[in-house]
Amino acid sequence: MNIQENITKFTDLSRNDSLSAFMGHTAQQSHNTYQVFFDFLSVIRPSRILEIGTAQGGFTEFLKITIDHLGLDTEILSYDIVEKPWYYQMVEKGIDVRVENIFNEDWCDVIDFVKKYVTSPGITIVLCDGGWKIGEFNIFSRIIKQGDYILAHDYSLNKEVFEREIKDRIWNWCEITEDDISQSVLDNNLESYQPEVFSQAVWVCKIKR
Repeated sequence: MNIQENITKFTDLSRNDSLSAFMGHTAQQSHNTYQVFFDFLSVIRPSRILEIGTAQGGFTEFLKITIDHLGLDTEILSYDIVEKPWYYQMVEKGIDVRVENIFNEDWCDVIDFVKKYVTSPGITIVLCDGGWKIGEFNIFSRIIKQGDYILAHDYSLNKEVFEREIKDRIWNWCEITEDDISQSVLDNNLESYQPEVFSQAVWVCKIKR
C-alpha cells in the first residue's frame, strides 16, 4: 500500500488545522502518523490493539484498513466517553467501539474486562489518546505484560524540544512529556522503541521488557 497516495487531507498548522485524513477518514493526527504506524504494525503484527480515545474515528479506521491490508488477525477495541453518530458505522465494519469510562472510581485502575483483554496471550498495543494521557500511560504501563507496547499521543521529550522542533512544524499540542512518565518507565521496565521515528508523529512508544 502506498501510504502517501492514500492521505486525502494533510494537516495545515499555518491555518491551525490539525485534521488529516486517510482514504477520506478524518483523524486528529499529524499526516506523518500514517506511515509511522503502517510500518510499526507491519513489523510488530500484534494480536490486539486497545485504543483510548476514538474521537473522530479516522485513526481507528486507518488501523483497521492497515490490519486488513496486511492480512493480520488483530482485534481492535476502542473506547471513548462521548458517543458520536459515526461509531455505529465503525461497528458495522468490524471495529469494536464502546462508549464507557474504563477507569475505576479512584482513577487508579481499569475495569476487569479491559485488564483481561490487555493481558491475554499475544502482543498487545495500548494507545493512550484520551483526555488523560499521563494517567492512562502510567496505569497501563503497570498492567501490560512483557513484550507489549504502550504509546501516548501529543508527546514531546520535554517542553523545550516541543517549542524548538515540533510546534508550528509537526504538531501544536503537547500533553505529555518524558518527565510525566519517567517513574512508570523505571518501575515497569519500559524501554523506548524507535523514538526518532515516533517523534515525527508526536507519539511516544515504549516496550515492556
